Amino acid sequence: MTLATAVAAWPLWSPRMRGRLLGAAGVRCDRVRVYPGIRLLGSPRDLAVGAGSFLNAELLVGGNARVEVGARVRIGPRCALLPTTHGLGPSEQRAGAVAAAPIRIGDGCWLGAGVTVLSGVSIGAGAVIAAGAVVVGDCEPDALYAGVPARLVRRLEKAEAEHG
Repeated sequence: MTLATAVAAWPLWSPRMRGRLLGAAGVRCDRVRVYPGIRLLGSPRDLAVGAGSFLNAELLVGGNARVEVGARVRIGPRCALLPTTHGLGPSEQRAGAVAAAPIRIGDGCWLGAGVTVLSGVSIGAGAVIAAGAVVVGDCEPDALYAGVPARLVRRLEKAEAEHG
């Protein structure tokens, strides 16, 4: 973690200023709101966040592979984007060789609180991932996923809106 990313995690900054600090550290982002406690375990250059996105408190972004967050994405508190895993090793040490694959989150997605996205996953544009879900495989666009592991709950209308 660089000094700039450590400073950006501090709660004394506004969400917009925190986004600017991450940009200065090398994260590709524009007009992004970032709440306190973000942790980048890899190079800031491995993270790209699209315009108008919102990264809530205590987001953890793992290292060793690219993590791309689209435009207008909402990521809830205490989420984890983990592009690194281990192969299965022998019984003496089950966590074998390190393996990493990019994570891609499409435009307009919403990840609820406590969502974990694992290595190599692509989440289609407009998808919703329910709070607490663990995403281990690709998710279709405009669909709702929930559970551990996350499973398709239903397909969403492309233009579905809140009704109150």
